[in-house]
Formats: sequence, structure tokens, C-alpha cells
Amino acid sequence: MARTVILGNGGYAKILACQARGECLDKDDPIPDDADILIGVGDKDKRRELYLKHRGRVVGTVADTANFVAMNHGDGLHLMAGAIIQPGCAIGENVLINFGALIDHDCNIGDHCVISPGAILCGSVTLGEGCFVGAGAIIIQEVTLPDETFVPAGTLVVGPDDFRKPVRDVRGSRAAKALGLEDTVLLEEHTFEKRVEHSPD
Repeated sequence: MARTVILGNGGYAKILACQARGECLDKDDPIPDDADILIGVGDKDKRRELYLKHRGRVVGTVADTANFVAMNHGDGLHLMAGAIIQPGCAIGENVLINFGALIDHDCNIGDHCVISPGAILCGSVTLGEGCFVGAGAIIIQEVTLPDETFVPAGTLVVGPDDFRKPVRDVRGSRAAKALGLEDTVLLEEHTFEKRVEHSPD
């Protein structure tokens, strides 16, 4: 049986080591010639660099559970616990779909993408190569995002150039009281400046 090594030694590598029963290597550790490789790095650019450098030795697929149905996917797919992929999806090489992410039907995900915990891609979403979708982000159906798109955590994406933060109810919060907005519902994009008046001593 081939030995499995994990490139990386941070938080994601530790999780992957538990899941895949591999051993983590630091950047200066030699990689045994007979070892299969898992990429234990969450950063999408570093993942791409390592994947391309070690293509052919990277383990095909790592899946914590059977929460995906028949789909087309490239080598190096990491499907973490609680992630769900629905029918008709096509997923490229070296894609990380993190904990609790939901990929709905007929989505297309390009090579080297990272989908963070709790993100939701509604039906027929297309992500170009190297996209990053932050934790809890939602991309509504039939949106296409170009290569290297960065979607911040908690964002609602309703079009390729239309990223929104969800409405937040700040009523009763200490921050709202300090700003005199205790009865207000805000959009997160709005910023408020609190002017502090200093009385002369």
C-alpha cells in the first residue's frame, strides 16, 4: 500500500490528516518517491502551485462522506464533511469543497477553486478557474463568474458584477445604541461615522 503524505502543516492539513490518515510534511521535508500526495493547503493559489508541481502524484479524490452523486470531476477533489453535491455537476481539477458547502444541480466549477464552509451555489452556477467563494456566501442560480473571482464571506451574489451583503438587523445591539440607531435595520454596505465631540477641559 502506498504511503500518503500531505503537503502542508496548518489547520487544513491537520483536518485532512484525520480524514485521509496521512502524515503532514512541512515545506522543507523531503517527499518520499513512493508516496501519494494530498494537498493540505487551503490557499487557492498555493494549492494550484503545488498541484501543478506534483500533477500525476496527487491522490484522485478525497471525500469524507458519500454526499455526492454521480458527477464528472477532475483529480484532486477534496470534498469535506457535510458538503453536498447534487446531480449534473462538473467539477475541475484540484477543487476544495469545504465543510457544509452545498453545490446544487448542474453547477460547473473550474480547476483550482476553493468553496469555503457553508457556502451555497444554487442551480446552474458556473465558476471559472481559480475562484474563491468565502464562508456562508450564496450564489444564486444561473450566475457565471469569471476566472479568479473572489467572493467575500457572507456575500449574496445575484450577478457577475452584483455582490451584496445581506440585511442585518442591528436593533438592540450595543453598536446600534452607540450610534443612535437602535431602531434601525441596516444593509451591511452602509457605513456610519460616529463623531465624538470632546468638551474642552
